[in-house]
Amino acid sequence: MTRFTKKIHGCTQAAAFMPAAILLTALALAGCAGGEAKSKPARISASSISVPDAVQETPLSRALLAEINSRRPDAPLTADSVLSRAAAAHSKDMAARGYLNHHSPEGYGPLERVRAANPEFEGRVGENLGEFEFKPGDSDAQKAEYMVDKWMNSPNHAMHLRARNYTRTGIGLAQSGGKTYVTQLFTGP
Repeated sequence: MTRFTKKIHGCTQAAAFMPAAILLTALALAGCAGGEAKSKPARISASSISVPDAVQETPLSRALLAEINSRRPDAPLTADSVLSRAAAAHSKDMAARGYLNHHSPEGYGPLERVRAANPEFEGRVGENLGEFEFKPGDSDAQKAEYMVDKWMNSPNHAMHLRARNYTRTGIGLAQSGGKTYVTQLFTGP
């Protein structure tokens, strides 16, 4: 069964209250461009970013969450509808416009997308991205295992998947031209 990934990307968008030194360290470790600390991030209205009102779970998103939780049995993540909506919007946008980045071409990042889904959101947000291609006939469980294996072999992705301060997650998937675009958002209390 030949499977391969073209790209994976992991980064943390820190909360406004996180000290700048920690934010800069997180960005340097994640290898991300942009993403600066702001004393109070601007509120993004729902009209600025298109976020669906609801997202239907898919067998692949359920398999991916199950695979992730099988690797952190002492601290499983729970699905969060706000994060799922923001993640789905980003995956759909990346698939439609053919890019893989934590920020849209307009500059909106993970925190802005979550706030577009819920303007009252406060806290930190982590994000893993991936662009995967699979052999026809791979089961959802096989695809999920492969994606998590790739993420676990990347220090930045593994950091998010293992972080116990993240307790909720949202997974968004989109397909285009045989590629599966995956966005996974994380947050905690």
